Amino acid sequence: MKSTLQKITMVLPAALLMASVSAPAANAEIKASYLYSLSDFYGLVPYSWTRVVLDNWNAETYVLFQNNVKVFNGNGMEVYEFGDDIDVGIIYDVAIDEKTNIFLLTNNKQKYSIVRCNYRGEPKQTIEIKGLPDELKGFIPFRMVYRKGNFYLASLGSMQIAVVDRNGNCLASYNIKPMLELSEEEKKKGNEMDMVGFNVDNDGNMLFTIPAIFKVFRLTPDRKISSFGQPGSIPGKFGIVSGVAEDNRGNYLVVDKLKSVVMVFDKDYTFITEFGHRGVNPDNFIVPDEIAIDKGDKIYVTQTRNRGVSVFRLAYE
Repeated sequence: MKSTLQKITMVLPAALLMASVSAPAANAEIKASYLYSLSDFYGLVPYSWTRVVLDNWNAETYVLFQNNVKVFNGNGMEVYEFGDDIDVGIIYDVAIDEKTNIFLLTNNKQKYSIVRCNYRGEPKQTIEIKGLPDELKGFIPFRMVYRKGNFYLASLGSMQIAVVDRNGNCLASYNIKPMLELSEEEKKKGNEMDMVGFNVDNDGNMLFTIPAIFKVFRLTPDRKISSFGQPGSIPGKFGIVSGVAEDNRGNYLVVDKLKSVVMVFDKDYTFITEFGHRGVNPDNFIVPDEIAIDKGDKIYVTQTRNRGVSVFRLAYE
């Protein structure tokens, strides 16, 4: 957000203390330290299971909650908000490009569009989603990720993905369910097979989790799909997987709601370490959900029970 919009200038509260929370894994090469939680004048903003999106060009964080978008600066303090005062319908997701355009994925009277806003959050253009193939008939996008000029739209329940350009033209589409090579036991999950976490890495690979079968998937642009994950309670095994993201070194970070941890795997899906623990301390988690990583190795984790968005720093040994 432009400096003229910054309405808050204050030092970080004393509560923003750093605490090491790395797991005692024998092969740990990565550590995470708690920095702070996103806050306003009154302290921590008490979000529960919200959507967090990063603007890496301006070191700002956007949080979508109940059709309201709040913007936080690089120190985790709120500087601006919009959403309630614009007529765009239901806002499902947010994305920001390198020119500080804000894009909103909206549902306005059952019409799904991408609305381009200026840096003040004022709508400037409605982008229709066009050219979807028959296999995506009835496509309802709930997630949007911006990467290198294109938008990756995901329908979580139907497990479908569409890639569209800045004009809304469909460039590629993926119907995930027929692509999965499932065991007979996994096929019995049926209606439980929903995509939950969704993200796109720096190479354009689409990442998503399916909690019902305890797996994380990576889908390449040329339709090669691979996965990793096994159920279990020991480090590196999954309880209920949720958010997934790639760090700046090609590792994959996976959120586990049930175990209340973030697990780290290398690009070959080998488990490295995990951090976090179920509890009420600042460096603990209570049913974490989504995760985002900025260019400065800070990670943002959403939680429930008004825990807000916790921010950690990754350190690589």
